[in-house]
Amino acid sequence: MYLDRLKNLKAYKTETTPCKVKLSSNESPFDLSDRLKNRIKEEIVKINFQRYPDPHAKELKEALSGFISDEEKIEITPENLVLGNGSDEIIHLLITVIGDLKKPVMYPVPTFPMYQVSSDVVGRSKAEFFLDDNFQLTEEGIEEGLNQNPDIVFFASPNNPTGNSFDRNLIMKVIEKGIFTVIDEAYIHFSDKESFLKEALEYDNVVVLRTMSKVGLASIRLGYLIAKKEVAGQIDKARLPFNITYPTQVIGKVVLTEGKEELKNQIKAVKEERERVIKEISKIPDVKVYPSDANFFLMKTPDGNKTHQELIKKGVLTRNMSHLPKMENCIRVSVGKKEENDEFIKAIKEIFT
Repeated sequence: MYLDRLKNLKAYKTETTPCKVKLSSNESPFDLSDRLKNRIKEEIVKINFQRYPDPHAKELKEALSGFISDEEKIEITPENLVLGNGSDEIIHLLITVIGDLKKPVMYPVPTFPMYQVSSDVVGRSKAEFFLDDNFQLTEEGIEEGLNQNPDIVFFASPNNPTGNSFDRNLIMKVIEKGIFTVIDEAYIHFSDKESFLKEALEYDNVVVLRTMSKVGLASIRLGYLIAKKEVAGQIDKARLPFNITYPTQVIGKVVLTEGKEELKNQIKAVKEERERVIKEISKIPDVKVYPSDANFFLMKTPDGNKTHQELIKKGVLTRNMSHLPKMENCIRVSVGKKEENDEFIKAIKEIFT
């Protein structure tokens, strides 16, 4: 049958239970200001909705490259970029076009599920290896993955759902072996660790993935890849045409140029709240909190399923990660606004007192 290959496919799942406080999807808790929204309105009405968008998203790429260059103090040009309908599309694109489809996709476990989902969709095997008990890479684990002869490897750093950054030296050892290495930096804006942008601009086998979804623009689905011009140009040839809508191009350009300071202030606020919430939750004897470089943190309780349900009863939605390997009784908590975080702190303390 035509659909036989899909029968055992496990689709990506999200948490959709309605709750007053939503801390489950690692979104920014802050909406755009009225000032930016009004500017977007002014630009949106100029769109010719009957026309296809710019297939190269030229103006958006110029705004994005300027935003990255200013933020990272490193020169990025539009030619270094490949845009995606969220970074999910780029992940799928890379798994589809990089290397020999008969060779596996390598990534650690636990990590972002889309590497597994996209591999399964295109029928590529997977070279999975486990992180240690502190969710760090190990030389033994990496060797286990490499021994399966992969053509492409994904490292999410900071890692989702664990929140920690990986050992840079271990990643560099993989890069130096010449394997096509994807550094997924979806949460890098919330980390003080060094990114892999320099390596992406230097090596033919390194690309960096990022997204605007975690910094306030999840609704417009805008992800991007950064690489050497020659590498980005080759990958861009395989991108689906018109994948970045005209409204996305307009909104992205406005926010990335006129909203830069607003985004920076919101990121700063999330980082400060993350440290405050972690400090409070760490006082609870029955709860273990793991260090985080992301806009969320991971905690472990005696019974993760029960804790997750109790939080829902109290109106707080988190993400139960207990079904994943090495994550028994673990719950992922996004950082919200101060009042939302206060509701979470109050609820979790009531559960464990």
